[in-house]
Amino acid sequence: MALNDSAVLIPGTGRVYLAAPGQAAPPDPRNPVDPWSVVGHTSRDDGLTITRDNGDSEVKGTWENPALRERRDPATWAITFQLHQLDNNTMELFFGAGDVDTVGVFGVQGSAPPVERALFVRMIDGSAEAGLYVPRVSVGSDDDISVDVENFLAFPVRAQVLQVTGSNVMEWYAAGLGKPA
Repeated sequence: MALNDSAVLIPGTGRVYLAAPGQAAPPDPRNPVDPWSVVGHTSRDDGLTITRDNGDSEVKGTWENPALRERRDPATWAITFQLHQLDNNTMELFFGAGDVDTVGVFGVQGSAPPVERALFVRMIDGSAEAGLYVPRVSVGSDDDISVDVENFLAFPVRAQVLQVTGSNVMEWYAAGLGKPA
């Protein structure tokens, strides 16, 4: 493998987009349009975190070879980020569906289920970009709401990656990936 300076990315800006669960990836990853919509302002300081839980790993052996094979449980993935906008979209992603029947009020329900969506993340470094597409995530609160007099109000959410039968769990988009041109 050779060094490739153009394959290094510092994602100085980015956007998080959502669509209906199972929505196909945007045809143009640099310009996601309807039915994809921007989630709103997200935290620059905390960025976006992609976590992997490997599950358990176990080495299986025989009398003749005590370390013959490794067995792993499937990995699970999650994407966490903090929402800064105080709007119905943020409230729904953090609290679940709520009561929006009164102007200026989002009523939090007792135990609303997480919200399912498709997710696309655009990571931008000048003219270089990378995209991350996940066909199905379950979005809900990830931590406490942060109220800090020196920072933006923050609603941390976790997008748990869910499997869509017969498709990739996630797909990365960038120049140089996939089949050579």
